[in-house]
Amino acid sequence: MSHFSAIHEIDAGEFSVRSVLIRGTRFCLIWDTLTSPRDMTRFAQICAGQQCLAVYSHADWDHVQGTAALDNPVIIGHSDCARRFEVEARQTLVAMQAREPGRWDEVKLIPPHITFEGRLDLDLGGLTVQLHSLPGHTPDTLVAFIPEMELLLAGDAVELPLPCVPAGCDLDAWIEELLRWRKHPGACRIIPSHGPMGGKEILDGTIDYLDGLRRGENMLLPEGLSPFYVTTHRDNLSNRGIGTGS
Repeated sequence: MSHFSAIHEIDAGEFSVRSVLIRGTRFCLIWDTLTSPRDMTRFAQICAGQQCLAVYSHADWDHVQGTAALDNPVIIGHSDCARRFEVEARQTLVAMQAREPGRWDEVKLIPPHITFEGRLDLDLGGLTVQLHSLPGHTPDTLVAFIPEMELLLAGDAVELPLPCVPAGCDLDAWIEELLRWRKHPGACRIIPSHGPMGGKEILDGTIDYLDGLRRGENMLLPEGLSPFYVTTHRDNLSNRGIGTGS
């Protein structure tokens, strides 16, 4: 069986979000399962007959709610991801079901079976996936590096025009880790969960934005941004105690 990769991107309402499938000779790996089992139909078909590993980049709802579509997957996430499933993920789903009756009934939350902190390497058969903790957007955020493909799956750690930056996150550590990937000679292709895909310019743009927040800059954004990113930017400024830009 040859190596195979695919990207599936959906409209989640205010924003789009993508999942990535990487198939080695031994295992399929699905990076995030999106919002609902209906989002995973195609990937489930591709992985039929082969053991599937599902990796959660973090426990936000738009990354973990489609897992029930997969046939007996082994689920992997950060230890903090598993803790978020205990209360937070379930509360989020209950609230979504109350707001939109019937739409989310097929969602079954499945927490990670395997958890780790720091780094975990997976052998898919001819392809290695290195999972690295990169807290910032959330404490449980992961990125995945596939050296044979020169590919970095960046989750929500990297995003253009800007990421969601919660109050109290360690910007120094977040920026330091992104700079490490910026210098990594093998990380040539960047696929974040939201926003454009590309090369190291994706890292550069995210680093520049985070550094502006760190310096306390009241940054003005270009015109034409979606309402979601305008609101996210204002929230980011507020979370850092910075006057709102417009």
